[in-house]
Amino acid sequence: MTNLPGSVGPYESDQQAAATVREAYAAGPLAPHGTLARFNRDRLTAACEAAGVELGAYDRRVVEWLAGWEPETVAVVVGLVLRAGGRS
Repeated sequence: MTNLPGSVGPYESDQQAAATVREAYAAGPLAPHGTLARFNRDRLTAACEAAGVELGAYDRRVVEWLAGWEPETVAVVVGLVLRAGGRS
């Protein structure tokens, strides 16, 4: 699966989570619907697919909302989804 982190936690600090998303910050702007949001959305969607989670329309709206958070916060959610889905 593409766009999944090499490490999915558990994370003991924000620095550990941030280490998994350095490429997102290197890629571009911090605009809400810019490169970081796209990176986050793609990573969240890939994690759900890898864990076998089917997304409905409202689920996708929440994924879009989560995509607006900083990548290290999204890394934790991605890690939780993947670990819960047995993809550690």
